[in-house]
Amino acid sequence: MALVLVATPGAANANSYCTLAEANTYHESHPYASAWTGAATDDARNRALATATRLLDEHIEWDGAAADSVQALCWPRLGMLDRNENTIGSTTIPQALKNATAELARQLIAGDRTADSDIETQGISSLTAGPISLAFRPGVTAKVLPDAAWSMVKLWGSLLSRSNTIPLERV
Repeated sequence: MALVLVATPGAANANSYCTLAEANTYHESHPYASAWTGAATDDARNRALATATRLLDEHIEWDGAAADSVQALCWPRLGMLDRNENTIGSTTIPQALKNATAELARQLIAGDRTADSDIETQGISSLTAGPISLAFRPGVTAKVLPDAAWSMVKLWGSLLSRSNTIPLERV
């Protein structure tokens, strides 16, 4: 069954900050849009937009407050300003958030950004082969939110930290 996007700001059943048409417009001028414009179906794009929206809300602690207690998503927000310090309306999803949603959706179609980090799952702490040595810093993880999407919205919140604890085993 095809996913139906609901991008109505403040709706109780909203599942995306960005419509498919808005995402298509964003990608029209993007030099790396082939993952979006290529073989991906509209349903795959809709699913990527809904997932991108969910990931943005899960990984960012947004400033301000939700505009309405019944809204499904974290935006629209109260008390938010744009880059020029103009008030963002309480029924508005800023264009930068729509663009960040489209950007993350494209990168989700290109590859699974939500997969466990190989560094964490393999537990590599060092590797030596002759004069070559390799060790990973503790807490290195794959970024779910790409820098390109984060830079568009970082004005309005902070990344939620993830506790990276590794049990110490004595051998």
